[in-house]
Amino acid sequence: MVRALLAGAKTQTRRALRQPEGVERNRFGQPGDLLWVRETFFAFGRWTTRFNPAKQRDEWVFVDMTLACGHAWRYAADEAPDFVAQGRRDANAAPCWHKRTALFMPRAASRILLQIAEVRIERLQDISLADALAEGIVPGTVADPVLAYRGIWEGINGPGSWETNPQVWVVAFKMQAPLVNG
Repeated sequence: MVRALLAGAKTQTRRALRQPEGVERNRFGQPGDLLWVRETFFAFGRWTTRFNPAKQRDEWVFVDMTLACGHAWRYAADEAPDFVAQGRRDANAAPCWHKRTALFMPRAASRILLQIAEVRIERLQDISLADALAEGIVPGTVADPVLAYRGIWEGINGPGSWETNPQVWVVAFKMQAPLVNG
């Protein structure tokens, strides 16, 4: 979906409510607020171990040296399929490129900034054709964009999750100019 964001095709996202409406607090923000996007990326650095006194053991820690070595972060959505990060967890290895999941992306590495335009709650199956297209379904590539979105939803949330028709947060946004890092 990062490619759809960068292309300007994705301007909406849906997330299932964790608690019933009225109980759950809006965790996404209000119109005008900014959200930064995490994505799979590559960082230049190395792994080392550090003793964790709370756990009473050594644990692996990634040392990100990307900017210090004069590099810029690289992004999986932009890389050719044959790009291979050479990194591995070896305390004696020289610094090199390591693939890092979106979960570990630092704010400084994010290049996509979204401004919230609208936040609302609705039932999942109330999605319209226009909403499915705003979710990043490319017009003309599928016969039924809502059905295509259903496949994406179930791929993320599991088989049968569409049929339960949960209440969802619908967050509409505008992408700010892509940020340049490094």
